[in-house]
Amino acid sequence: MNETEELNGKVILIASPELKTFKSRAGGLGQVAEELVKALSEMGLKIVVGSCLYKYLVIDSYKKEIDFSDLNLKEVAEIDIEIDKKYKTKIFTTEKYGATFIFLFNEELTEALYMGDLFKFSIFFAKGILEVLKILKIKPEIIHLNDALTSLIAVYAKNDPSYTEFSNAKFVFTIHNAGLAYQQIHPIERKSLLNLHSFSLEKLIWNGNINLLYAGVENSDIVNTVSEDYAISLKVEGEGMRDVFIRKNLFGILNGIDINYWRSKAYKNATFENIEELKLKEKEKLIKEIKARTRKRLREDKMIVIMPRRLSGQKGFDIIMPLIEEFHNNYEIQFIVLGVAHPNDNIGQEWARRFFELHKKLEGFAFIYSFDEDLAKMMYAGADLLLYPSLPNKEPCGTGYMMSMVNATPCLGTKTGGLAEVIKEFDEILETGNGFLVWKEEYSTEAFKRKIEKAIRIFNNKEKWKKLIWNAFNTEVDMRNVAKEYISKVYLQVLRL
Repeated sequence: MNETEELNGKVILIASPELKTFKSRAGGLGQVAEELVKALSEMGLKIVVGSCLYKYLVIDSYKKEIDFSDLNLKEVAEIDIEIDKKYKTKIFTTEKYGATFIFLFNEELTEALYMGDLFKFSIFFAKGILEVLKILKIKPEIIHLNDALTSLIAVYAKNDPSYTEFSNAKFVFTIHNAGLAYQQIHPIERKSLLNLHSFSLEKLIWNGNINLLYAGVENSDIVNTVSEDYAISLKVEGEGMRDVFIRKNLFGILNGIDINYWRSKAYKNATFENIEELKLKEKEKLIKEIKARTRKRLREDKMIVIMPRRLSGQKGFDIIMPLIEEFHNNYEIQFIVLGVAHPNDNIGQEWARRFFELHKKLEGFAFIYSFDEDLAKMMYAGADLLLYPSLPNKEPCGTGYMMSMVNATPCLGTKTGGLAEVIKEFDEILETGNGFLVWKEEYSTEAFKRKIEKAIRIFNNKEKWKKLIWNAFNTEVDMRNVAKEYISKVYLQVLRL
C-alpha cells in the first residue's frame, strides 16, 4: 500500500485566510497554501479548503471593490455568527483542482484582507468554518491550520460544545511566519469575546496576553514550519516562544512552487543551447513593459537586477540601499523594484519613499508601487539577477527566488530560511551551483557588495553566465515533492498519534 492509499477516504481540511487565485493573496501564504492544495488533490487526496472572500482590495488609501463574478462561486447558505453581536455571513463554495473550496463573507469582518479587528476576524473565521462543515456534513479527519489567524479552529473544535463532532480530528499547524508582528497578540481583557470556559483559555494565553500563534502551536498535534533553517532559528532564538517550539518538536518542510504556473511559457522547450536566446526575448519584453509603465528605457546589454518584494522591515532593504547608486553609476547596473507596504507599516512606507526618490534621480532605476503578479512574472522571466537580502533568521522560507530561478534568473540572497537549502554558491572553476549567497555571519552592505561584484564578473563571461542560468533553471523546487513530504511527515504521522 503506498502512502497516498493510506489516506484514501480521509478528508483533510486546509484553512488559510488568503489564497492565490481567489483575489486574496498578500504574500507567500496565499500562493503556498493553494499550490499545496492543488498538488495534494492531483495526487488523489480529498481536500476541503476553508477561506474568506474580501470585499475590497486595499493598497494604501486606494480601495477597490473586488469582482468575484469570474470565480464560479455558488452561494449555499446564509448564517449568523455570534461574537459580540450576530454577523450575517454568506457561505460560498466552488470546486477547483478536484478540491472543494468554502468561503465566508461578511460585509464588516471580511471587508479587506488583514485589515480591521483581526481578533474578531479569527473568532469569526473559526466559528464560521466549523459551522459550514456542519451544514455541508463534512467531517475532516485532519485539519491543517496555517498561521495565527486560523488557530482558533482547533480551540473551538476542542472546547466548544457546539463543535464536539470535530474534537477527535487531528490538528496540524504550519507556521509561515512567527515574527512578533505575525503572532496576533491581543489584550487578555478581550477574552470574553471568545465565549469559552476559563479552563479552555490556558492554551491561548502566553506572557499575560492572548496569543493566537501560541494557541495554534499548543492546540495542535503536529507543528511544522516552512524551512529547516527557520525551524532551527525558532528553536534557538524563538521569537519569545523558544521552549514551546522545542517541546512541540517543531521541524521544517521546505516550501515549493507550482512550476507550470510560475515559469514563463517561453521557457517550455528550453535547452542549454537556446536558454540565452530565450532569456534575451523575455528581457526585451520586460524592457518594453517598463518603458510603457514608467517611460524609462532600460538597455538589454546591461544587467537588470530585480526586487519584487513586499516593502517591510525584515526584507533587508537597508543593507542594499547604499549600493544602488554606486552600482548604477559605476557599473551601469539597472534596477527594477516592485512592491507595496502595509498602510500601518512605517518602515515599509519609508522604503517606498526612498525608492521613489531613486526612481526620480536615476535613469536606470524603475520603482513600481504595486502588487502586480503579472508584472512580477515578467520580471522573473526577463531579468538577469534577483536580489533577496532577507534578514538572517527572519525569513521563514521565501518563494520569490524559486519563481525567479525556474525562469533562468539566478538569485543573490542571504543564506537564511529556504535560501539556505535551495541556493548553492556558483563555483567559477567547476561551474557548479545556481546562485550567490551571503552567509548570515557576514551579513552586511560590504558582503553584498562583494557578491554583486562577483555576479557582474560572471555576467561579463558569457559562457560561465550561461552555465549559471541553466543551473538555476533546473533547480528542484516542485510543489509536488513538497506535497509528498506533507503526506509522509505530517498527515500519516498525525493519524498514528
